[in-house]
Amino acid sequence: MEKPRDVALVEAGVRGAGLGWPGAGRESKGFQVNDAGSDASDHGTPRSSGIDVQHPDQAAALDSRETKPVVVPEILADPMDTPIARAAEAAIVVRGMGDRQPWPRPPRCRVMTIANQKGGVGKTTTAVNLAASLAQHGSRVLVVDLDPQGNASTALDVEHRSGTPSIYDVLVDDRPLAEVVRPVGALPGLFCVPATIDLAGAEIELVPVVARELRLARALRAYDTSHLDYVIVDCPPSLGLLTLNALVAAEEVLLPIQCEYYALEGVQQLLNTAELVRVNFNPGLHVSTVLLTMYDGRTRLASDVADDVRAHFGTSVLSTIIPRSVRVSEAPSQAQTVITYDPASSGAIAYTEAARELAMQSAGAR
Repeated sequence: MEKPRDVALVEAGVRGAGLGWPGAGRESKGFQVNDAGSDASDHGTPRSSGIDVQHPDQAAALDSRETKPVVVPEILADPMDTPIARAAEAAIVVRGMGDRQPWPRPPRCRVMTIANQKGGVGKTTTAVNLAASLAQHGSRVLVVDLDPQGNASTALDVEHRSGTPSIYDVLVDDRPLAEVVRPVGALPGLFCVPATIDLAGAEIELVPVVARELRLARALRAYDTSHLDYVIVDCPPSLGLLTLNALVAAEEVLLPIQCEYYALEGVQQLLNTAELVRVNFNPGLHVSTVLLTMYDGRTRLASDVADDVRAHFGTSVLSTIIPRSVRVSEAPSQAQTVITYDPASSGAIAYTEAARELAMQSAGAR
């Protein structure tokens, strides 16, 4: 049987209010419907719209829905706070154009070796991006590529084909360092000593040479570093003769540690080697800086490794952690550092902050 029109409308309205409808031929818990559409209820109470109210609380709720609509206040968004605006602001800071004060420069040139015998922990990436960021903020930096793979030379877009004057000629043939230094065109104040594939045979060729572990140190002493703020030496992933030369020539070791378990296993061996170098060749050598790289915040392991490293090295660990970033990996394919390739990326921002901390070490504060 078809329902009267007023009953159908009331039923639809009650369902829309979320109060339910008991169904045909059953008594409602909160409402009674007069199928005849009379104006008086079965209990003598006034009726409205064919509904008999037995529970005052439900009646008040229904009345509130009908007479007091919910008003959502409109919150006006800041028209300047957009993803593009935030990316532009980050890029300005990375490029060194947003700081009110320039970063402090060291009183004399800091010679730093970036070493870790484990491969893939970010040594070269750290070397070129820290150097690029420091150069963009007013420092003059020389990167010495001591890895036969020549990845630092690639990232800085410096020619390093076989036969090109390189660090190989300095170590093996006693060529003056000044003759192989090349400016990095995209970044004023940044210079590079390239590495060629010839360097792969240098360790064998240097075996019969007297004081072979002092070759790089002697070359740096003969080079005028008065116009430089930093010399950053990028080492190969080994503890061979090339890394030994870098440790003997440097005053500081910057140790990049990947936030994974395997990265911790070889750290003690590197520290033992650095201690032997300090005792026998270079009394001033020390691990001044530790940088956590390739941090993946989605894993508990990364956080545990970071905690262990901070507990062991203390204040030597930079506060900034370098996250995993696709842009950091893409940049070398364009012969760039991430600082110039995508200055608004998370990797560029992180390396810029790490470089700022490094610069603040020169002023005695972070």
